[in-house]
Amino acid sequence: MSDIKALTGNEAIAYGVRLAKPKVIAAYPITPQTTIVETLANFVADGSLKAQFVESEGEHGAIFTVMSAALTGVRVFTGTSSQGFAYGYEAIAYIPGRRLPVVMAVANRPISSPGKAVECDHSDTMTGRDLGWLQLYVASNQEALDTIIQAYRIAEDQKVLLPIMVCIDGFYITHTTEMVQVPDQKSVDEFLPVYEPRHVVLDVCNPMSLSGGGTPEEDMGYEYIKNEALIQSADVIKQANTEFADKFGRKYGNGLVELYNCDDADVVLVTMGSMSGTGKIAVTEMRAEGKKVGLVRVRSFRPFPKEDIIALAKKVKVIAVVDRSISRGLGEGPCVTEVKSTLYNLEGEKAHVIGFTAGLHSVEVLVSDFKYMADKAFKVAQTGKITSEIEWIPNLEVTTKNPVPVQHEKLLIPGTTACPGCGMALVVRTVAEAMGKNTVLVENIGCGAWNAAQGMGSMTGLGMPSFPSMPLPSGSACATGISLGLKEKGQDTKVVLLGGDGSLGDIGFTALSGAAERNSDFVCVTEDNEAYANTGIQRSGATPQYAWTTTTPVGANKTGKSTPRKDMPLIMAAHRIPYVATASLAYPEDFKRKLEKAKQMHGFRYIHVYTPCPTSWRFPPEKLIEVSRLGVTTGIFTLYEIEDGKLKITVRPAKFKPVSDYLKVQGRFSHLTAEEIEAIQKDVDGAQAQMQGWEKSGLSLPVATG
Repeated sequence: MSDIKALTGNEAIAYGVRLAKPKVIAAYPITPQTTIVETLANFVADGSLKAQFVESEGEHGAIFTVMSAALTGVRVFTGTSSQGFAYGYEAIAYIPGRRLPVVMAVANRPISSPGKAVECDHSDTMTGRDLGWLQLYVASNQEALDTIIQAYRIAEDQKVLLPIMVCIDGFYITHTTEMVQVPDQKSVDEFLPVYEPRHVVLDVCNPMSLSGGGTPEEDMGYEYIKNEALIQSADVIKQANTEFADKFGRKYGNGLVELYNCDDADVVLVTMGSMSGTGKIAVTEMRAEGKKVGLVRVRSFRPFPKEDIIALAKKVKVIAVVDRSISRGLGEGPCVTEVKSTLYNLEGEKAHVIGFTAGLHSVEVLVSDFKYMADKAFKVAQTGKITSEIEWIPNLEVTTKNPVPVQHEKLLIPGTTACPGCGMALVVRTVAEAMGKNTVLVENIGCGAWNAAQGMGSMTGLGMPSFPSMPLPSGSACATGISLGLKEKGQDTKVVLLGGDGSLGDIGFTALSGAAERNSDFVCVTEDNEAYANTGIQRSGATPQYAWTTTTPVGANKTGKSTPRKDMPLIMAAHRIPYVATASLAYPEDFKRKLEKAKQMHGFRYIHVYTPCPTSWRFPPEKLIEVSRLGVTTGIFTLYEIEDGKLKITVRPAKFKPVSDYLKVQGRFSHLTAEEIEAIQKDVDGAQAQMQGWEKSGLSLPVATG
């Protein structure tokens, strides 16, 4: 029996994963994949999925985590997108060589350049098409759920034993709601038996050493075996698709391709992903006009359906391929390239092949666009002449504008696109006013870069040069490079890096720690809202213990985040840098004084700003400053500075308020019991005693020089 639910594509993926029963899930939040892992976190919390859920510090670690878990012989899952795909690329490339049946959902999105690129196209997964992963592209929410279940069956087949990407168009499918049939667990268990690996498993009863390889000849042999397994997987995909149809009544073509009105077609459109539905509408309307056009949806890009394409090429006159990605420098998309390659040595009459690039960065591909492409194909069929093998849809005359200086009288122009009550705009304004015009501002991607600086498109809301929207792991490295470049030019210009607790303290910590160890000459300002708020309120390392987030939900098995927060200021102080300070929006003069002190210094300076978030902390926007002040007056957040290794508390409440005053105004702590609140109070009292004892003792940390 199946249960019909209204699900987004991301939720459908998560339901499919739950039915497949993986034992280890590791992921990192990135738009538009985030709600997949949020839904899975809730399943783990409510006990409906019995699995280990790893809140990873970045995609590189997440993907290596599931790879390593798979080495122990358990079923695993992860998900990513775009920049996360790029950051995890080393791990993604590593897995096929170990012949591990890892299943990874990819919410398709461009890899950013030059902008944030949060829209949809296939350029992220296409960069990994030759790594040895199978790639299945889905066209609906139902297919997303079904394909996840099939993916485990395919990957774990002894003829395959390779990882699979289940590719789902960002926003078009990930965030669109459809009615989905969710199979019952018993039927899925019958279709997908328990995973029992026989080829690679770390087991003390049968010791195995997973070495790095052998001779060059042996390693080349491994590559041959991987390739053969990938080619053989075509038959396994077909079989899984057929058996799934027998069991659940749903079939997706032959598993590799899905044909629509192709039996007597003169022209066929070749598509992938969500645009296929629009293409079918165009085909239906053109058929009503008497035009013999069909559509081929490529479901499996790896392995590529060569035999199906060859069979079509012998029947039709023109194959018009529509790519949602581009091979830059070649000028055509990957799919049309594959079709041409497949037909290159085909003897006898065969179809002409033309290509279209469409839908990049979520540009809508309309019914009229598909009709235009089909009509172009009919002209080729009639004349036998191809005037242009590749065309962009829509037919754009692209003009590239170089950045131009923008002069503002104010350092920060009024207005913001941030959430109501967001404190990050106040942080940016305070930093700009304290540092002055002779400053270059570097901003990690996140709430601060997207909203607080008020930039729109190629325009900036700042009266100083800025480099916004740096990838999460890279901010400290970029600030280092800018600082060194300005130094080489003989300019005494200050460099300030603005980032969030997640981007600097988690995924970007390696670069941050490296910059601190080198004593790089810039000021690092961390805006600490204790979560990955920009991507939907997921847990970060700075999230306090017991706090609710979408990946540390409150349920039968969890009461919020289970571990204490990461104390970034003290971690940075352990690097022996010249200056460390904490600040709060409720005490702006203290914040400004610390910025001005840092401005006069050289070397690596770190300022950690307590920045409550009304949206993710669940309090009314008008209470921003009140909550900021309570953080200090209850002792939750201490305002201090560490200069030359010596600690000094800079704001000292006459009497601390109970921590319950702070906790009760925030919805993220509404589930706390009296015992948990008492435990938090005890921890805060102990931390305050330690901090005051350190200050009173006069003990100092050694400080780096230079």
